[in-house]
Amino acid sequence: MAKPRQKPSGKWEIALRHPQFADGRKYFTFDTQEEAEQYARQWKLMKEANLQPPAELLQPSRPAGGVRLARVLGEWEESGYAAPSQLLTLSTVTREVGGVKLADVDYTWLNGYLRTLKVDKNLSPISIKHRMQALGRAIDEYLRHHPELGMANPIKLLPRGYASYSDADKTLAEANGGEAKVNAPRERRLLPGEHELIVKVLSGWERPDRERGLQLKGGTALLTMYLLIVNTGLRLREAYTLKRHQLDMDGKVIRVQQTKQWRGKVSFRDVPMRPEVFHALKDYMATRPMLPNAFVFPFMEEEGADKLSRVSGRLSARFRIAFEYVGISDLHEHDLRHEATCRWLELKDAQGRDMFRLEELNRIMGWKPGSLMAQRYASFRAEDLAQRLWAVPAGPVESSGAA
Repeated sequence: MAKPRQKPSGKWEIALRHPQFADGRKYFTFDTQEEAEQYARQWKLMKEANLQPPAELLQPSRPAGGVRLARVLGEWEESGYAAPSQLLTLSTVTREVGGVKLADVDYTWLNGYLRTLKVDKNLSPISIKHRMQALGRAIDEYLRHHPELGMANPIKLLPRGYASYSDADKTLAEANGGEAKVNAPRERRLLPGEHELIVKVLSGWERPDRERGLQLKGGTALLTMYLLIVNTGLRLREAYTLKRHQLDMDGKVIRVQQTKQWRGKVSFRDVPMRPEVFHALKDYMATRPMLPNAFVFPFMEEEGADKLSRVSGRLSARFRIAFEYVGISDLHEHDLRHEATCRWLELKDAQGRDMFRLEELNRIMGWKPGSLMAQRYASFRAEDLAQRLWAVPAGPVESSGAA
């Protein structure tokens, strides 16, 4: 009969043999020596009676809560269910906490991790939320495959607003040389005169106080893409991956391949061309004969454009440089999608009524039916609303004096 031995932890371990065990043996741990010896006697009796051990003992051992988060995060990354945009966050979280055991991930540990992200790393709330969401989904997937662990996902215990800086977080962050970060919503619209300046510089204008102007690769390609995005709301990747056969110049419709899809799904939406877009594309293509399957813009075929993320980064930087060249330093390329949303919402017919319904706008912008994204993207200028108000003929002024 196998003899138990005492482990450094004080518990007792016994090794039992069976041909179906991995390596021919399996280890069992008990709180006392008596329990270990009693289990060994039962095992010996089953062997002498030619009885098979319980089936659950013959199955390969599954990892317990002692598995590290690096494995949990890695399995989620390799599952195929993680969004492509989440992969970079998963790598970051693995570097930060990959060595922590899953069994140690409780509410107390999470609070400590949150404090590290706020005080030591001084991250914004949205960056903190991305980390916690990635970690939470990885743990969910792991627990679905290992129900024997019997543990709940501690991420779900975090209260609403956990990523925001509390007064204590603010004090500690400032003492550590940081600041209390907040999510700053983007509501940047083009100010009066800025659109004309951008068109001017993308058309080749050079500032007299500079030795040289912008290097506009592709000639008027960047100008045409700007006019396309600001007047339709296409996402940057949707714009630079357009092919000639997606432009129906007769029907004045753009067949856009959407980018917000998972796991290789391909879907399209139809976007109507405003006159500004139609004329810009017509003039642009008049100088560039192209086959139906050719890219409308040349940026996908530049040297080193081997990844979509690289092309997106290059174009975002070119737009930023062009904006700064004319003194617009706080405008991002994605702000043009906000501007386009507002232009669609402000578009009126001959009777002064809204040109498109909200359901139609959702289809144009690539949002799901019933989505509230239009409300998030809408940022109406107070001066425009005031001009509309004062354009209405005033009624008779009531006198407050006595009759």
